[in-house]
Amino acid sequence: MSDHVDSHTLKKILEYAYTGFVTVDHGIVKPVKTLAKYCHLRSLQEMLQKEQPRWNSDSIRFNLTAALEPSEHSFSDIILEAQSNDKMECHHGSCQLSTPHVHCHKIVLCVSCDYLHALFQSGMHESFAEVIRVPLGWEALDKLVHWFYSGELPKVAPDCRWKNLSAEEQLSHLRPYAELSSLSEFWFLEGVQEESLEVVTSCLNSSTSASVEFISFAANLGQWELVEAAISSVAHLYPKLRDSGQLEQLDEDVLNLVRAEYVRYSQHSGRSN
Repeated sequence: MSDHVDSHTLKKILEYAYTGFVTVDHGIVKPVKTLAKYCHLRSLQEMLQKEQPRWNSDSIRFNLTAALEPSEHSFSDIILEAQSNDKMECHHGSCQLSTPHVHCHKIVLCVSCDYLHALFQSGMHESFAEVIRVPLGWEALDKLVHWFYSGELPKVAPDCRWKNLSAEEQLSHLRPYAELSSLSEFWFLEGVQEESLEVVTSCLNSSTSASVEFISFAANLGQWELVEAAISSVAHLYPKLRDSGQLEQLDEDVLNLVRAEYVRYSQHSGRSN
């Protein structure tokens, strides 16, 4: 390639590959477009065609998750370790770490997370560490890394399979989103927090089996938007939940929120009737 590609054009391709964004001056559009075609970067090639996107066409996305696959010769330069005592067998090169973890790349993490970018540039001890312990369980960390590398948070589909899960199984699926929402406040991941709220809301509106337990879990993490979403899903069931004793696990402040939401629900239902 070096015989036919100048360094400036190659830098533009690498910039797009690592960040998903690039500014190309008019004078080098043609060589960049040619190299994009050669490198099978169809999304960049289409953008440089100067054609209007078709109606209802998929937006251009990046997906670097293939870089997370186990490899004998790994190019990863940082490990994110989950807060877990479980054991995990790693097939990534000669890695000996037995706790749940992911081999990542600082350049991707820097682009995806301002907090990690600042950490790696800080010169503090953590910026030189080979392993960063993230205050998340394994399921939550796995979802977070997927978001870093693809821009999409894995979601739970609120379909018939979701409704057929037990309350304990539903709760195990929802807990990671509460953990992610909590971490997002400190790592400045507004997109992750918003998508976590969407997942929780859609799932609990579909089935309320795990709502009370999730309210307690989210409240302990201080995730009040999630608490309010969960309360809204069961407000109409307040008398039944109260009489069955299911609400006894909630502290008084949270219980008052449930009562208040039930009053609002009752008043709204009365006006509708």
